[in-house]
Amino acid sequence: MKKQPKEYSVPAIDKTVAILNALTERQLSIQDIHSTLNVPKSTAFVILNTLEQYSLIQKTPEGKYRLGHGVLRWGIGYMKSMDLVSIARPHLERLVADTPYTAHLAVAEKDKPVYVDKVEGSGFVRFATKIGQTQPLHQSGVGKAIASGMTPEEIEHVVRAELEAAPDKISKALDKMMEDVRHVQQYGYSIEDEEFEEGIRCIGAPIRGENGQVFASISITSLNKDLPATKYQQIGNLLKSTADRISAELGYLPDEALPGEAPGNQSTRS
Repeated sequence: MKKQPKEYSVPAIDKTVAILNALTERQLSIQDIHSTLNVPKSTAFVILNTLEQYSLIQKTPEGKYRLGHGVLRWGIGYMKSMDLVSIARPHLERLVADTPYTAHLAVAEKDKPVYVDKVEGSGFVRFATKIGQTQPLHQSGVGKAIASGMTPEEIEHVVRAELEAAPDKISKALDKMMEDVRHVQQYGYSIEDEEFEEGIRCIGAPIRGENGQVFASISITSLNKDLPATKYQQIGNLLKSTADRISAELGYLPDEALPGEAPGNQSTRS
C-alpha cells in the first residue's frame, strides 16, 4: 500500500495566516483575536508586533489592527498577471513614447489608488514612484480620476481620513476635491497641479470595467516645465482617449463610439 505524503505545518505560521485572513474582513483587537481565533494573547501580541514591523498590519488610534500597505507587495505578482496590466501596458508605452512623461496605472484598493504598473518615457528625469505605492486620493491624478466613480459620501470619508492630522484643512480640501471630480465627470480627465509635490504635475483619466464602474485609472507625471497649463486640454483628451480604449478592451461599451485614431499616432511632446 502506497504511503500518503505527510502534511507538515508550522503552528506559528498557521496562527499568523489566520490572523491576516481575519483582518481582511474587519479590524480586530488582541482580545478579538484571542476570542475568535483562540490564539493566546501573548502569542497574538508577538505576531502582531512582528507583522507591524513589516507594515503588513497597522494599529489604529482605537487600539485595533488592520491590514497595512505592506501586504500589497504580495499581490504585485498577481496584479502583473491581471488582464488589466497586460491590456494597458501597450497603451501606456505608446502614450509616453518619445516624451519626457512617465505613465502610471493604478487600481482602487480600499478607495485609495495603488500603482500596479509604470512606464517611463524618454526624458532624463526618473520619478521615484514604484509599483505597489499608494497615492492620496485628493492629491493625485490617478486618485481624482478614480474618485469620479465614487459617491460624495465615500469621497468625504477618504479625504477626512487622509487629513486626520490636519483637520483645519478638511473643508477646503473637500471643496477642491468635489470641484476636481466634477471636472473629471464633465471632461474625462483629472488635473493635479503641484498639489502633492512642488514642480510636479499629473493628468489622469478613469478606467471602467465591464459593468461600467470606475475601478482603475491611468496618468502621466511630468515636471511642470514639460506640462504647461496650455497643454492640459490636449494631453487630457489624449489620456481620456487612451483610458477609453483600455476600458473597451476590458469589455466596457460606452454610449458613444471611440475615436478612430490610435493614441500612439498623436504627439505628447512638450
